[in-house]
Amino acid sequence: MLDYSDPVTVGVPLGILVGLVSGAAFIIFLRAAFLRDGIKTAGSLLSMPASWFGGGWLTEVFDLDRILSWYVSSLAICFLAIVAYPLLRAVVRIGNEVGTAN
Repeated sequence: MLDYSDPVTVGVPLGILVGLVSGAAFIIFLRAAFLRDGIKTAGSLLSMPASWFGGGWLTEVFDLDRILSWYVSSLAICFLAIVAYPLLRAVVRIGNEVGTAN
């Protein structure tokens, strides 16, 4: 039986779940940035941290002070594992576009 009062038991799976969803959303937004208006996509990307820490679901359901370090650590690791390679490719692509002489 799981002990839901333990910060590790709650924080790590919650961070992984939010990291997976946020990573997938970031990749979708990143692809859309190259296909559509970049300003609208940038606005969408700026709203992502609000879903990580905002959204009353996190602060009302869980004791954020107890799970915060485990939650943020697992979210960051999972999110970066998902977006690192596509983000690196996007940076290189933008660098190549800016660096070409017309």
